[in-house]
Amino acid sequence: MTTSSTAPPALVRLRPPPQALPALVHRRDVGPLAWAGLLADGHLVPLWGGVARTAGTAETPAVRAAALAGLVPARGAVGRLSAVWVHAGGAAPRRATVLVGAGTRRPDAHPDRWVAEARLPAADVVVLSGTVVTTPLRTVLDVARWEPPTVARAAVDRLADRCGVDLAAAAAVLDDLEGHRGVRRARALLREAAGAAGTRAVRPG
Repeated sequence: MTTSSTAPPALVRLRPPPQALPALVHRRDVGPLAWAGLLADGHLVPLWGGVARTAGTAETPAVRAAALAGLVPARGAVGRLSAVWVHAGGAAPRRATVLVGAGTRRPDAHPDRWVAEARLPAADVVVLSGTVVTTPLRTVLDVARWEPPTVARAAVDRLADRCGVDLAAAAAVLDDLEGHRGVRRARALLREAAGAAGTRAVRPG
């Protein structure tokens, strides 16, 4: 990676002087030249899309949620695989999945956002850094119902390992959704994942 000591002199002269940076920096706010320089010098760490965290800022669920804040409309929430990333980290999503209440006005199209309608009762969401996100339990149920099985299983396992979601209890919650799309498949996936999690928990070493 190019550093300040190895960067071409012309590039060094064009860079703005060092300045105090907020915890999160958007590329659009500093411009492409300053963005490239700050990344090259190690002052910024890429987080998601055109958002980076400063080198001294820990990557936490609250920080990841804040990175998506500008894409979440009023009465909307970060959901599905994007919520998995917020709560448990890992690979950042290519686009943010945003859930909006059924019957509410959908936000305008945005290249960094995919929108779906869903019920969002208060018990199913949490606010992190001012950004509404589905809870780990609700996120497990959503990815199990709506994502491809292999992707869903990896996401479910990650939430169980990182956030302590009880997968057997999650499978039982699906009983209240009997007859809805994806519920039967999701229940089977969660019960299988719960069994595997139990095996991992008692495995020696």
